Formats: sequence, C-alpha cells, structure tokens
Amino acid sequence: MQDLVRGLQAGEARAYERLVREYGDRIHRFVRRMVGDQQADDVTQEAFARIHRSIASYVPGGTFDSWLFTIANNLCMDVLRRKRRERTLEEAREPSVVSRDPAEQRELQEAILRAVDRLPDDLKQVFLLREEAGVPFKEIARILGCPLNTALGRMHYAMEHLRASLKAFRD
Repeated sequence: MQDLVRGLQAGEARAYERLVREYGDRIHRFVRRMVGDQQADDVTQEAFARIHRSIASYVPGGTFDSWLFTIANNLCMDVLRRKRRERTLEEAREPSVVSRDPAEQRELQEAILRAVDRLPDDLKQVFLLREEAGVPFKEIARILGCPLNTALGRMHYAMEHLRASLKAFRD
C-alpha cells in the first residue's frame, strides 16, 4: 500500500490507475448505496478527484482504506443533506410473502435495499461502511469522529430498524 501512496503522491499515472482498479468498485458500491443510482457516478468521480487533489496531504495515521472511505462518506453526507426528503408511512410497508421462488427472492432483496435506503443517515453510514465497504468498527468510529461504542450502537439500531422493516418477510 505504501508503494501506491508514494506513486500517487509522485503523480504517477499508473498509481492512479491502480487506485481506481483496486478501490473503484468498492467505493462506487458504497456511494451508490448511500446516495442512490442517479448520483452514484458523479459522487464516485468527485471522490476520486478529491483523493487525487488531497493525496499530497495524506499522512498515514489510520489505514489508507479508511482515509479513502472518509472522503467518499463525507461527499455522500453532503449529498444527503442537500436532498433530504420526507418518507411516507406507505413507503415503510413491505410485502408479507415469504418464498423460495426466485421472483419472491428478488422481491425480498429489493425490500432489503429499500429498507437500507430508509435508514436514518447516521445508521445508514455505519451499516454501509461495515457491510458494503468492510471497514472495521474501530475505523468506522474514527471516520465518523465518534466513540467506538457509538458506532457499535448505531449498527445495533440499524439492524433493529432493518428487522422491523423486514418483519413481513419473516412471518
């Protein structure tokens, strides 16, 4: 990883290509889940642009992954703050069919994605950093600037919200 950082800081095109190759999909998935499909490409592109502009000031303190996802997360939070919208009670209702039928499995998967999208932003951040990006809780706490127990608590509440939203599929 140090070679990648040194290459980026030296302005090597190959290093930037490696960065995109190694982290592009993970960051894009995280961003897409945070802000939605419509803005995912733009936010991901902006994240890589900021990484490129900021690499000279990168100081190894945590992991490089955490630094990257901190940049992506901050951009996502900016977008979410700009596009806050009210959620209706009707959106919160989920179908109540459980089956192994592929069509119904897709329905369940879509319900899970909708349930994640409806999580409050602070819970959604922790959930996606952990589940989509694979960031350890200690690093999540550092990224969000909160105590470890707060990050763990937010994950707990996110899981409670998801269980409640998906209760119809379990019944």
